[in-house]
Amino acid sequence: MSRLKKIARRTFLIGSAAIAGGVAFGAYVVARPTPNPLLDELQDGDAAITPFIKITQDSITFIVPRADVGQGIASIQGYLIAEELDIDPTTVTLDPGQPHEAYFNGEVAAAGLPFPLYDEGTLPETLRDIMITVARLSGAQFTGGSSSLADLHKTLRHAGASARETLKAAAAKKSGVPVDALTTENGAVILPDGTRLAYMELAATAATTEPVTEVELRPAADLKWLGKPMQRLDTVA
Repeated sequence: MSRLKKIARRTFLIGSAAIAGGVAFGAYVVARPTPNPLLDELQDGDAAITPFIKITQDSITFIVPRADVGQGIASIQGYLIAEELDIDPTTVTLDPGQPHEAYFNGEVAAAGLPFPLYDEGTLPETLRDIMITVARLSGAQFTGGSSSLADLHKTLRHAGASARETLKAAAAKKSGVPVDALTTENGAVILPDGTRLAYMELAATAATTEPVTEVELRPAADLKWLGKPMQRLDTVA
């Protein structure tokens, strides 16, 4: 089970500093937001609402940082984002991205401790949280140990949901229609009169819109792909 949501709410301090790999990191280092590496390469009119989604006026790219060597990891990462973003994953580009701390794997570090995964006692949970923090601060970006889904399933769904709601906010800004009157469908924001504003059409406005981070994930009954038979995205041809 991923504990990344817990990490976002906690800092792990021993005395006045967090101890990671023998180095004392001040509380400000532990608590600082992880930068979005995609922002450094954007052109005018491009949007990178999260570190995992880049939208331009002619393309949408998902960053899928866990390496795929035939086990289907790239595809499922794409589906996790697409499920919440409400877009056909076969219409986007999957890119492994560049090495960056935003793509750290905390689960593989936490799972290496000598406790069974079902042990949720105070000591195991505290040590797991510390190991996840160490992984984040050191930028440990691993693929292995069957950890990819355990580590990223909530993170990628949240990224998709955040992008979806930010694009709705951008559509509201562009159209003057309240956000709560908007819906999404297959890569577009839908206005009450049926007008479709494609995500790519909204890229420039989304780039100047504050990302929406307080989001709800879709309930299981509304999922299109997750939990159902699906085609791997790299074997369509």
